[in-house]
Amino acid sequence: MTLGDNKTLYFIKNFMSRILLLSLFVLIISCEKKEKYTHLEGQAQGTTFSIIYDSEQNYSKQVDSLLRVIDASMSLWDSTSIISKINANTYHGKVDLHFEKVFQRAMEVSKLTNGYFDITVGPLVKTWGFSYKKNLSLPNMQQVDSLKKFIGYTKVKLIDGKIQKEMPEIALDFNALAQGYTVDVVAQYLEAKGSQNYMVEIGGEVKAKGVNEKKQIWQIGIDKPLEAKEGERPLQTVVKLNNKALATSGSYRKFIMKEGKKYSHAIDPKTGFPIKHNLLSISVIANDCMTADAYATAFLVMGLEQTKIIAKNNNLEWYAIIAKSDDKLVAIKSEKFGN
Repeated sequence: MTLGDNKTLYFIKNFMSRILLLSLFVLIISCEKKEKYTHLEGQAQGTTFSIIYDSEQNYSKQVDSLLRVIDASMSLWDSTSIISKINANTYHGKVDLHFEKVFQRAMEVSKLTNGYFDITVGPLVKTWGFSYKKNLSLPNMQQVDSLKKFIGYTKVKLIDGKIQKEMPEIALDFNALAQGYTVDVVAQYLEAKGSQNYMVEIGGEVKAKGVNEKKQIWQIGIDKPLEAKEGERPLQTVVKLNNKALATSGSYRKFIMKEGKKYSHAIDPKTGFPIKHNLLSISVIANDCMTADAYATAFLVMGLEQTKIIAKNNNLEWYAIIAKSDDKLVAIKSEKFGN
């Protein structure tokens, strides 16, 4: 055999070896089991939820059970819940762990926001017509002032597992952070089951970790603060969310119209009146959704200038949409929002 024949034989063997390796690689990839995701959707806490996670196991019954337990603790729509009985002064036992966690975080955020976040603001919310009682007349200054003596987060305490109120008329309202807390609870459940890739959304409050079915970091839309047509949902922006939580609070959808004027559902606990500033929407990113939810509510009440200061002091990222005098919308965000 000549030298040229040896070279030819070596080339053929080398080429066939590469073809074999490539074929094996393709076979391994094609046989690799593709990770499946489960989608859960439904209604809870007066809103909708959407949950996506990296497992074929259907946890709908377990999620429903978690939602019922939380509602039994802090739902204002359930007259038998712990919070409803506390407001009616008919509950004298110790609160459950869910209630305690939410209460303690509420107290922390109230203190850090100088009282702009306040879970005792419920009586004012009712008086302004933002509850199950609709079409109420607008309260006057005297009515608001008479209720303000029952408002103030320092007037209620949790001692040895029991709620103590300075006055029986004081009522608690966890709506400003309960949905965020519920998101956290569901996310913790999924992680306990081994999930490392999930997105939990309840009423627009979201926590996401890992990647979606396309192996991409979860992308969450922030609504444009407009009165959209039915079936439409125009987005202001989209933010990537990985092992973080996002909550948005806005005054553009929850409002009442009285005598030709629009009144926001966001009540300033210091004045007793709905907010009037031009901050239409504020989104907050935090490590957990309960924190993001609470601060988004507080920031909407206090306005943009104070938001900048408190957010910086507490390492929170935010995205604000304000209305200019010419009805144009302007978006302003913190430096690291979405990064």
